[in-house]
Amino acid sequence: MSARKSEIVQTVPLPSSAVDALRQARRGGLPIALLAYHRDGTELVELPLGGSLVIGRAHPADVQFDDDSLSREHARFTRIEDGVVRVEDLGSLNGTWVRGERVTQGEARVGDEVVLGRVIVNVCERAPEAGVLSGLVSHERFRVALEEEVVRARFFGRSAAVLLVRAGRGERVHVSRWAPRVRDTLRPVDKMALYSLDAVAILLPEATLATALEVARAITTPRPGDVPLFAGVAASPETATSAEKLLEGCWAAAQGALPGRPVQAAPCGPWTWGGASEEKPMNEREVVVSPAMKKIHASVARLARSSIPILIQGETGTGKEVLARALHEQGPRRGRPMVCLNCGAVPPQLVESTLFGHERGAFTGASQQQKGIFEAADGGTVFLDEIGELPFPAQAALLRVLEEKRVTRVGSNKAIEVDVRLIAATHRDLEAMCEAGTFRLDLVYRLNTMTLTLPPLRERVEEIEPLAMHFLDQANRANERHIRGIEPAALALMQSYSWAGNVRELRNAIERAVVIAEGEWISVQDLPERVRAASRSAAPAERAAEADVGPPSGAASSDAGSIRARLQQYEAHLIVEALREAQWNQTEAARKLEMPLRTLVHRMKVLGIKKLGYGPAGPSSGVYAIDAGASDDSSDD
Repeated sequence: MSARKSEIVQTVPLPSSAVDALRQARRGGLPIALLAYHRDGTELVELPLGGSLVIGRAHPADVQFDDDSLSREHARFTRIEDGVVRVEDLGSLNGTWVRGERVTQGEARVGDEVVLGRVIVNVCERAPEAGVLSGLVSHERFRVALEEEVVRARFFGRSAAVLLVRAGRGERVHVSRWAPRVRDTLRPVDKMALYSLDAVAILLPEATLATALEVARAITTPRPGDVPLFAGVAASPETATSAEKLLEGCWAAAQGALPGRPVQAAPCGPWTWGGASEEKPMNEREVVVSPAMKKIHASVARLARSSIPILIQGETGTGKEVLARALHEQGPRRGRPMVCLNCGAVPPQLVESTLFGHERGAFTGASQQQKGIFEAADGGTVFLDEIGELPFPAQAALLRVLEEKRVTRVGSNKAIEVDVRLIAATHRDLEAMCEAGTFRLDLVYRLNTMTLTLPPLRERVEEIEPLAMHFLDQANRANERHIRGIEPAALALMQSYSWAGNVRELRNAIERAVVIAEGEWISVQDLPERVRAASRSAAPAERAAEADVGPPSGAASSDAGSIRARLQQYEAHLIVEALREAQWNQTEAARKLEMPLRTLVHRMKVLGIKKLGYGPAGPSSGVYAIDAGASDDSSDD
C-alpha cells in the first residue's frame, strides 16, 4: 500500500453578519408577506423577522384601507420565530378572526387567513409573483384599462374580451381562495381585478370571442379540491363596442352560468332580434319623471303610430335602444320583428351583406343564401345603432333602400320589396361629419324626418333614484340578494356625480354595489371609486364640464389624476399620428379618426396640440407641441 499524506483542512470563522443570516434562515427567516384583499384591490406588505405593523382604517395605522368595517387601528401583526405571525386585536368593533375563530391575541402561520371586518389578510411564505399583484387591481383601474383597450381596438380594428369569473352562487367563497389559480391561466398582458369579494373581472387584450371562451373553459375546468368557478364572456366587436356594454354583457352572462354549463357568452352577432335584449322599456310612471323625458315619451306615443324614419341622438348610455323599443312596441308593428344592428360591430366588407343579404357564392365564405336584416324585419322595425359608424359606400346603398323600399342581395340582380320602419341612433354630430365628408348629407335628410334627442343623465338628476331602484330590484333577483335600498349619503353622492356613461354606467354601478354590499342597504363604500372620488373633488358644475373627457372623475385623487393624464396622453398620441399621416390636414385627420372635424379641432385645443413647423422629412413629419398646462374644461361628442 502506498503511503498517502493526510490533507489538513483549515477553517476560518464566518463573519457575525453571515452567522446571523444563517440563524435567521434556520429559524424560518424566509421572506413573509401579508397579502390584503380589500374592496378596491389588493396590497402586499412584507413583514421582516421581528417586524410589526398595524392595519386599520386611518392614521396612525401603518397600513390603511378606506373601509368602514375596519376600526381606526384594527389589528397588529408581528412576525416571531419559526415563521409564525402574532395577531393582536386592538379593541376593534368587528373583531379579528384567525382560522375562523375570533381572537384577542393569536398566531397565524403561512397559508392562514386573518379576517378584519371585510378585509381578508393572507399570510404568505414569500411574496407572490409580481404578475399576480399587477393583474389583481381595483375595479376602478380595471375600468380605465378597459376603456383604453376599447379605444385601441376600435382605432386599430382589433379585438378585446372581458371575462367575469365568480364562485358558486351559494358558496360566496372569497377570491383569495382561488384568484392565484385563475391568474396562472392568464398571459402577463392580461389584467385581473376584484369585481366583488367573490368575483373577478378579467381583460384579455387583442383576444377574440373564441379565444376568450377557451380561456374561460380552462379557468372553470374542475379540479379535485378546487372551488367550482363560473364565467361570463363578452368581446369587442362581437358583443359590444363600448366598455360599459362589455361589462354589462359579461355580468349578465355570468349570472346565467350553471354547474352543467359553467361558461356563458353574452349575446353576440352583428344583429339581434328585438326580443333577445335585456334592455326592455321600463315602466314610464316608475322612471320618467323629468320634464324633458316626459316630453320625449309624449312624442313617442304620437310617433309610434306612424312609419316615418326616426333619428335618436344622445350620448353613449342614455337609453337610445330602450327608446327605439318603445317606439316599436307602442306602434302597429309591435307584433312583427324588430331587428337591431350595431353598425360599429360589423366589418366594413360585410356591411352590405348584413344589411341586404347575399346569394350563395357571392363572395368567399358565402356557402349559402342569407337574408339581410331588412328582409328579416319585413313588416316590422329595423334599428340601426351607431349609424355614424356606417362606412361611406354602404350609406349610398341604405339611402337607395329607404327611397325605393326594395333591397338587392349581394350577388343578385333581383330586387325584393320590403316594408320596414327605420329607427337610427347615434352619439355623433352627423352634420359635422357631413362637413368633414364622412357622412352623406342626403342620408341625414332622409333619416332625421323626426329627431329625438335624449338628455344626459346629469341633466335629469330626479331620475337617478327611480332608475337606481329599478336596477337594484333586477340585481337582487339575479343574485338572490335582499338589498332593501340605498343609504341617503350614497344617494346624494350619486345625484351629484356626473355619470359620463349615463344610464348604463349607473346600472353597472348598482349591479356591482348589490353584489358587494355587506348590509341591507347600499352605502357610500359600495359605490365605485370614481363616484366616491367625485365627492372629494370640484363642485358639481365643474365635474359636469369634465364628464365626457374620460374616467376617472375626481381631480383630488392623485391616482385618478395620473390615470386621467395617461388617457389624455394616449388620446393626444392618436390625434398627432393621424395628423402626421394626413400631412396635418385636419379634415383628412378627422376622417381617419372617424370623428367630426369640429370635435377634432376642439380636442386639439383642449390637449394643447399645436403645429410649430416642418420636420426634416417635410410636412408629414411636422414638429408639434402638447401644452402640458392645457385643461380639459369642456366635453366633446
